[in-house]
Amino acid sequence: MTESAYLDHAGFGRLRPAAVSAMQSVLTEVLPHGSTRLGGIFATRAAARRSMARLLCCAPEELAFVPNTSTGVHLVADGLDWRPGDQVVLFERDFPANVRPWTRLSRHGVEPVWVPMHDGGYRMADVAAAIGPRTRLVAVSHVNFATGFRIDLDAVCALAARVGALVSVDAVQSLGALPLSLADSPVDFLAAGAHKWLGGPPGTGVFFCRAGRLELLRSPPTGWFGFDGAAELMKGPGPLSYHLPERAATARVEGGMYDLVGMAGLAAALAELEAVGLTAVADRVLTLADRIRTGISDIGFTPATPPGPSSNSGIVSFSTPQLDSAELVDTLIGSAVQVSVPAGLVRVSPHYWTTDEEVDLFLVRISELKP
Repeated sequence: MTESAYLDHAGFGRLRPAAVSAMQSVLTEVLPHGSTRLGGIFATRAAARRSMARLLCCAPEELAFVPNTSTGVHLVADGLDWRPGDQVVLFERDFPANVRPWTRLSRHGVEPVWVPMHDGGYRMADVAAAIGPRTRLVAVSHVNFATGFRIDLDAVCALAARVGALVSVDAVQSLGALPLSLADSPVDFLAAGAHKWLGGPPGTGVFFCRAGRLELLRSPPTGWFGFDGAAELMKGPGPLSYHLPERAATARVEGGMYDLVGMAGLAAALAELEAVGLTAVADRVLTLADRIRTGISDIGFTPATPPGPSSNSGIVSFSTPQLDSAELVDTLIGSAVQVSVPAGLVRVSPHYWTTDEEVDLFLVRISELKP
């Protein structure tokens, strides 16, 4: 049996070896040479955008690279033309990054309406009850960060469409672990950091804005890369123009120079995900999660959410009144089993590359701690 287990991809994914190698190459083979070898990095960014578009089943023009989920959420929250009396539908016990940007809109007279959590998840009847004629936007996480409950995005979008409301999705706990087709799920905006399930470096992430929605965002931040033909300013004689049109693509929000090292790592991580195939990744993740769920149930722990194939994810969480969750997690970490403890729950989150032996070790260690 292995001597350690890493089961915290919902907290911080392990950077894939291919990503490490790509980043090291930029640090040693590109950046020490200044601008002479930068051309390959720009091509890498374009390749990463195409890979992400294929993973999400959307157009590359609908994507922008951002540092994290919060940046993407704020592009929408700070960009829409809010009116006093507008309502935003939020979900109880969601992660703060998908709550605080919306609740701070109260200064503009925007009212939050909360969907309650029941048994670790959300009922579509409660979502329907929260959406009304004043609903401007529904801000939902595809997978809850603590309980692992996966919501039916298509159903949420259908309810929002009844009143003409927008849908913004925090996908940081699903993207890279579960398939998500934006060709099928008509969400308007989506944001996700890449440092969890995508296996990319921290400080990289993606923002999706559906075609036709970009103009709804007032004055999104932009830099010199946000204008058509900006790179041509460096070529040949002629006056410097400050009147170039803004890019029609979502990438206009990316600003100026970006993290070249991180982008190389992200491109490599996405290429590996594509090579494996997201269907195969999801099958493995859900199989391991189901094994963990069954194992802890057999030991005597109760999962935070009831089993359901359509609502399961790569996260399995539990708690017990007999043991303090934080102390339990500290003990597991002390025995080389890395898990985490969000919102008072023991959270276990395997990935495609998690071995069966790692799950074995976790189940042995947790069985030893059962009172």
